[in-house]
Amino acid sequence: MRSTTLLSVLALSATQTIARPAYYQTPDERGLLDSPGVLDDVLLFDAPAFPDPKNPGNTIASFQTYVSLRQIDLGVATAAITDLLTKAGIQVGNQLSTVQERIKLFGSIGLPGKNVEVVVPGCSTSAKLPSTSLTDLGLASGSVSLGTCVDAQEMVATVVPGVLDNRKFSASVFPSPNSGFGIISDIDDTIKVSNVLDTAALLRSTFLDEPKAVSGMPQLYTSLKTSLQNPQFVYLTGSPYQFYPFLNKFIDSTYPKGPLFTQNLTILNIPQAIEFISGSNDKTFIHKTGTIDRLQTMYPQKKWLVIGDSTQKDPEVYASAFKKFPGFISCIWIRRVDNADNSDARFNTAFADIPAEKRRIFTDADIASLASIDVAGGKC
Repeated sequence: MRSTTLLSVLALSATQTIARPAYYQTPDERGLLDSPGVLDDVLLFDAPAFPDPKNPGNTIASFQTYVSLRQIDLGVATAAITDLLTKAGIQVGNQLSTVQERIKLFGSIGLPGKNVEVVVPGCSTSAKLPSTSLTDLGLASGSVSLGTCVDAQEMVATVVPGVLDNRKFSASVFPSPNSGFGIISDIDDTIKVSNVLDTAALLRSTFLDEPKAVSGMPQLYTSLKTSLQNPQFVYLTGSPYQFYPFLNKFIDSTYPKGPLFTQNLTILNIPQAIEFISGSNDKTFIHKTGTIDRLQTMYPQKKWLVIGDSTQKDPEVYASAFKKFPGFISCIWIRRVDNADNSDARFNTAFADIPAEKRRIFTDADIASLASIDVAGGKC
């Protein structure tokens, strides 16, 4: 692997590429500007929704948003990523617009103290999210009640526009009952070819190439959607939120739709982002296990099929959740990726005390046959 050397080179030139506002105005100082307006951009993330434990007739949605200045100067960031790609032997050529689209959020300036309100047609109550924070530079998240909602597998949440703003910012909301099945899926090298073990190939797949599905996985997920009777699909990634638009578009066009959970890390340069995608670091482990903890709180009676790969810590993440919440995870599937640590010692350690019939390590040659497994009937 060349990742450490390559990232170190870029870090010398790109660590200071993203400028941040030096002065923070409080909401009182801004007055009406505490709501996003014409000078701001809003990214609303797709949200899972679940029955209110205290009032099951109501629906709670777990929203996340990012508010930033509308105008973005990508000049310095573009120069940095172009330099990194060149050092890796990769020429941008006529794909500069693709690169700039994917790094856009790295050039944005997040705005703290912004209050976002969303409405969901079919639900009785609008939702006011917590203010975006100074610590997370423009991010905000929270679980809020939508009141009573119509019965639907997908709804659309739209940001209430600010003064003189006629743009539309929206995202999907995915209600699911506290019963039945769900599927938790990793992304990189589980359902998307990312090549996280090869830095140059990872750079190409992240910044230049059209995203490519792992062969056979879209068909498998479509089959699971039928056999598990419209399970709640949830996608996990170690990537930071700056890659959310790119990854979410890929999922929506290739796999059954569902909320995508990225790492909410205040990353100020692109080398850090690549390191989080390619590295098996503790923050990624904490992010994924923490997300599964949240899902267990939302859907304590739902059973889950969890799917990952062997390049990072998916076996360890899923094994940890299996032991922490008995009966919550019905089955663990791990894609065996070439050149990863696929040793018996690794898997035996990760899956210690987990019955063999509750886990499966599969190769690409096995993917087509996975559709015939009766997961709903308790097989794995």
